[in-house]
Amino acid sequence: MKDLNLHEVSTVSPPVGGGGGGIEILVFKTNLTNTRHIKNVRPALNLHPYIKEWNVDLHDCDKILRVVAENIPATEVESIVSTAGYLCEELK
Repeated sequence: MKDLNLHEVSTVSPPVGGGGGGIEILVFKTNLTNTRHIKNVRPALNLHPYIKEWNVDLHDCDKILRVVAENIPATEVESIVSTAGYLCEELK
């Protein structure tokens, strides 16, 4: 994927059979401050079967991660990002 100036965007194919839940947009505050950080979390986010699309706004002061997902708790996204070594907190 080409690095983007404003934010990083990734779209993944939907899983076969689907998860049965509704699509929702989850929003998180992170410490992903550059494209190298984003590349570190990309594999895990892209491989998750219910994450449809995600992006990070590097120009926002909270380095916002937006995740379009089906039937996934926010804590699971937080765990994915924290396992990669970064902070991730859902904004409600």
